[in-house]
Amino acid sequence: MQDVLNILTPADYTFLVGLLESSVNLTDDSRLRSLLATVEAFDTEESRAALNRQLERQIRYLGSADLAFLFRQATGQEPGVAFSEIVRDVAQKVKVAMPHLGTNREMVERVAEDYATQQFADLSPEAQQRLLVDLGVEQERAAAFIKKSAGVFTLPALIAAFDVIVVQGLVKHIIFGAIAKILGGRLAGQLFRFVAGRFPWWLRWVGPAAWTVSISWTVLDLQGPAYRKTIPAVLYLGLCSIREREGIVVEG
Repeated sequence: MQDVLNILTPADYTFLVGLLESSVNLTDDSRLRSLLATVEAFDTEESRAALNRQLERQIRYLGSADLAFLFRQATGQEPGVAFSEIVRDVAQKVKVAMPHLGTNREMVERVAEDYATQQFADLSPEAQQRLLVDLGVEQERAAAFIKKSAGVFTLPALIAAFDVIVVQGLVKHIIFGAIAKILGGRLAGQLFRFVAGRFPWWLRWVGPAAWTVSISWTVLDLQGPAYRKTIPAVLYLGLCSIREREGIVVEG
């Protein structure tokens, strides 16, 4: 999964570490924080590589049962399940088609885009129109698009109807709303404010619509604490990969 982690910025690392930290499992939060501090102080290839290795280890651990992880570690095997399996597991949990082919980056992008499109389709026409208007689309144009679509939406159709910035704003709005729902309002607010306070550009990228998370997305049926880590992590990594793919420059 290094192809996914290599595109992250220090702000992304900070957000991801905040997502993954936990006091109730075997993740090494102190080491993760130490490696993050090194990247923030000395953003070098070496410091990033060390942080990436630890992030991969912890994400793969979260996708694996504790005993299975310890057994693999004790027997000299690579601990944790493959990242591609985690992505497929998340896809199944959020009820989108499971990506079976492609690179890790392509897989996380597809899950993020499919989930956002599905969530948008599940809104009422009135809520769909409000969201598009909040993202800068003229009300008449939004209404015409929704009427013509008749409840069937695809990402290419959205991009064809509106510019990429609007569509990426929609995807961010929905995914940050889902992350906030999974983390809980208080914890999500603390994490969002912490990252935005240290990296103002990150808040500009998130955007005011996503920041307010004003729409209540479908509540996910999460039957294990690991999903509260792996689902937000995969969705966020998908967002970061889309941002890099589209050449959106917001840092600075």
